[in-house]
Parts: sequence; structure tokens; C-alpha cells
Amino acid sequence: MIGTLRYFTYSNYLAILRTVGRTKRPGRGGEAEMTGYTIALFLHIVGALGMFVALALESVAWAGLRRSAAVQEARGWLGLLGLVRRVGPASLGLILVAGLYMTATVVGWTAWILVALAAFVVIAALGGISNGRSLPAIERALHIETGPISDVLRQRMSAPILAASVRMRTALALGIVFLMTTKPDVVGALVVIVVAAALGVVASRVGTEPRLGERAARAGRP
Repeated sequence: MIGTLRYFTYSNYLAILRTVGRTKRPGRGGEAEMTGYTIALFLHIVGALGMFVALALESVAWAGLRRSAAVQEARGWLGLLGLVRRVGPASLGLILVAGLYMTATVVGWTAWILVALAAFVVIAALGGISNGRSLPAIERALHIETGPISDVLRQRMSAPILAASVRMRTALALGIVFLMTTKPDVVGALVVIVVAAALGVVASRVGTEPRLGERAARAGRP
């Protein structure tokens, strides 16, 4: 009797293992596709981490440029911005490619995903508008000038749109993370992004350093 019970239990155990081994998560390609989904999810998370790192470094770099009293000091912060220009777009591309793969193969097109995708487009556009217009001129001036930073260059480096763009993009990115966590309907998703954008506007208007450039300018002059 005991032997029979042991055999029955062991047989059930093997059957469970075989059942688990044959179980496939939702997807068109079965186990192979879920392997791709797992990799895509990992890359998606890595891209999100990279995007926030790039935003943090960009904020630090612009603050360092505004604090710089001399051209040589500013060039060091300019190098950090060069790193941001590589990490940021690469991270955003990784997020989009991996996210689109997961959406097309497993998750499906839902309202919050479409809203998050639109917010990503806004993030990319804000970065291109603010940095794409200001950064090349600042780079050229820093490679030409020597000694203390000129008033014209300091005005370019202290333009309010630069800090505002970073803060707005950070707020929108946090809103997207909230969407990924809660997965609301279309109304809820739109409300989340609108609130994130409003917080970004508020953050862009408070906590700034209006006299930072003036202090740096005085420090760089004899």
C-alpha cells in the first residue's frame, strides 16, 4: 500500500513537471517567442534606466555650464553633454524598439501604450528642439573663446529653455513609468500625461538659479 502511494505520488509529480514544461505563455511563437519577449523586456528596462541616467547627467551638465567662470571649465561640462547626446538617443531607441516588439507579439495595442508612445515622441521632440538649436552654437563658441566666458555665451548657456526642457522630459518620463505600472484606460492615461506635463511646467518655473550665471560671471572677471 505504501509502495503504491509512493508510486502514485511520484507519478503525479512527473506529470506536473511534464505539464509545466509544456506550458506556454500567450504568444504566437510559443516558447521561442517568450524568450524573445523576456529579452525585449530586459532591454526595455535597461533603456528606461539609461534614459533617466541621461536626463540626470544632462541636468548636472547644464548646471555646471551655468556655474562655469572660464572657458576651460565649461569645456569639461561640454564633454559630459557629449556623452548625454549618445546615451539619451540610444536609450530612447532601445525603449521604443523593445516596447514595440512586446506590443506586437504579446501585449497588444492598448490605449495606455498609444498614449505612452505619443509622450515618447514629445520627449524626443523637446530634446531635439532645445539641445539641437542651442548646443551646436555653444560648442562652437567654447572652441573659439579663451579665458573668461563672454556675456553672449553665458546668456546662451543660461537660456531658460534648456533647464525647462530637461525637467519637462523627466516629468513626462515619470508619467510613462506610471502608465506602465498601472495600465489605465484611455481617459486615465491621458490624465496621467496631462498631470505629468503640468508638473513639468511647474518644475520648470521653480527651483531655478537666476543669479547663478551672474555669480559665475563676476568670479571669472578680474
